[in-house]
Order: sequence, then structure tokens, then C-alpha cells
Amino acid sequence: MTKKVLIVEDEGITSLELENKIRKWGYDPVGVAVSGEEAMVMARDLKPDLMLMDIRLQGEEDGVEAAEKILKEVKTSLIYITAHSSDLIMDRAHKTSPHAYFTKPFNDNELKFAVEMALYKHEMETKLAESENKYKVLMDNLMVGVFITELNGNILMMNQYLADLFNGNSLKGVVGRNFKNMFTQSQEIEKLMEKLENEGKLINENLTLINGNNQQIEIELSAKTSKNLVYGVVTSIK
Repeated sequence: MTKKVLIVEDEGITSLELENKIRKWGYDPVGVAVSGEEAMVMARDLKPDLMLMDIRLQGEEDGVEAAEKILKEVKTSLIYITAHSSDLIMDRAHKTSPHAYFTKPFNDNELKFAVEMALYKHEMETKLAESENKYKVLMDNLMVGVFITELNGNILMMNQYLADLFNGNSLKGVVGRNFKNMFTQSQEIEKLMEKLENEGKLINENLTLINGNNQQIEIELSAKTSKNLVYGVVTSIK
């Protein structure tokens, strides 16, 4: 699929020049916006892979303000092009994590290379986000609990199934808490943690956890340590 590029530029000659270059380089210039407000609408509708954004624009918003708003809603890569720059503008622009800056007049070969790299970066980030989302969906739909903690028991990650066992609500209520505090047998937990540190693993240990509603739930726990972290699986015993 041809990569889509949105041009945000209020100078007609420059925008036409950029359109021609983008098309010549094998990409699709899907539109030209002359203001931040217009860029916001077009970015929402067109979902560009890259924005070439002039910092000085028509309207109340400059390119940096427009980019900040757009990037909150649209996953896209960003290159700034401007005729004027200052330390203040560059400081503001830097916070939007652009791939590159160009000052007019720009070098065609340098811009072409930056466009290629920005689009490649966007493609890789999109694939990574899709992969992470698939992983999260898989983890949250497993009918067993999966978790990662530090050796001291502080919870770094768990899936929705285990969060539901703990408090019947959301992950927010459990991530950051200590795993040890969720069980009734505090002394037994300490012994198991010592065993885990010494042997590196636990297999099918039976425990009773207390969830957010103060209900006791019988579970079976298996875990192993690696690089100062604990990776575990929990199943509920009906």
C-alpha cells in the first residue's frame, strides 16, 4: 500500500513543490492543509503515515500547536519545515518528537532520505503496536492468571484474568501492590519466596488469596525467577 503524506503548508508554491516531490518519490500526497485547524480535520479523516508540517501557518495555531493536538489522536510520523526558527520554537517543536527539521530552502536529497526514514519508522512502530495489542488480547483472554513481579513481590504486570481474581475489577487496583499481601498465609508465602530464590522455581503450590471483596479463593501457583524477576502462572481451584 502506498504511504500517505499530508502536507501542512500555507505557501502555495511550496506546497505544490512538495506535492510533486512526494509523488515523484513514490508516495501519495493525500492533501494540503493551510492551517492547523484544517490539518487537524484532514489528519483525522485521512490517517496519514507522515505529516510535512510548516511551523508558520495561517490561523490561530502554529504548526507545533497543531502537531501536538494531532499526535494525541492520530498515530503518524512528523517532519517540520520552516522558513524561520528560534530557540523557543525549536524547544516547543522538540517536545512533539519530530523525525527531522528542515529550513527553507531545503535540500531535495536530504528531505527524500528523511521522508524515507520517517515512513520506515512509522511502519515499524505500527507493526510493533499491532503486535503488542495482539499480545495483550491474548494475555487478557487466557483462562489462567499470568504475572511478573520483582523478587520482593512488587507487581509489574499481570493479565486481566488474574486481576479479576484479585479484586474483580481492573488492573489499576493491583499493579504496583505487593504480591505477598494478597495471600492469607503470610508465613507460608515467605517460605515459598525463600524456596523460589534458592531453587529458582515453584511448581503447583496451593495457596489461598484474598481478593478485593475479602473473599478467599483457592489457587495453584507455579513460578520461576530470571534476571531478578519472577514470572508466574496462577489457576483457580474450583
